[in-house]
Amino acid sequence: MNAVKKITGVFCFVLMTTITVAQKTVKKYIKKYEGLAIEKAERYRIPASIILGVSLVESDAGRSPIAKSLNNFFGIKGANWSSTKKMGYKSAYKEYKTDDESFEHFCQVVKKKKFYDKLKGTVDFKEWLDQMNHAEYATAKGKWVRKINATISQFKLYELDKAAVLSSDVVMAGAAK
Repeated sequence: MNAVKKITGVFCFVLMTTITVAQKTVKKYIKKYEGLAIEKAERYRIPASIILGVSLVESDAGRSPIAKSLNNFFGIKGANWSSTKKMGYKSAYKEYKTDDESFEHFCQVVKKKKFYDKLKGTVDFKEWLDQMNHAEYATAKGKWVRKINATISQFKLYELDKAAVLSSDVVMAGAAK
């Protein structure tokens, strides 16, 4: 019985340590990219929570091979010039020169979707996810929506939408003068 308690204790410790490390990684990723997400949100009127939430899930908080090697934070497929050299195999995912280029292209892809004109400027991330799902943005469908919704909710990324809206309102007010 004592051995079972020790093994259970060690397992719980390892599990808690792993969870803590994973959450620190996600929080570090959010801190690094929240400004970029807000900037793109203001420019494209896509919620920052959607931009950051999708990038977190698709890139595994920047830890996925395509994020590390190709600067692809959104799982967008396309041409790349160095995946074989960097990853050891030919990848179907698009390569970007910079993180900013990856975020920019994601916003351009979303902007071309039929639902964009109807939703731009709204901060209802659940409606954005629903419309992206109907437009077949991701192949995983419901699972993809649940993961991103959970990520946005768990890390309160919807609070970034308020910052982006307030900031764009200030910019719009200044432009009206």
